[in-house]
Amino acid sequence: MVEKEKQIEEILQFIARHKGSHASHNVCSRILGGDFYGIDEQVINDLRSKLPQVDSDELETCYYIIK
Repeated sequence: MVEKEKQIEEILQFIARHKGSHASHNVCSRILGGDFYGIDEQVINDLRSKLPQVDSDELETCYYIIK
């Protein structure tokens, strides 16, 4: 698996498991802006579609946040 895909999958898994955590909300805010009110399946799907489009520095930052 390509490193970027691995990071995206780990970010998504973390957020799915830790929906109430500060780290999850921080990542969602960075990627989705303020357009979410709690993390649910729709938010995770939105992240799944947007994360591959972010630049590598932003993805690294999100990955660092959840680690």
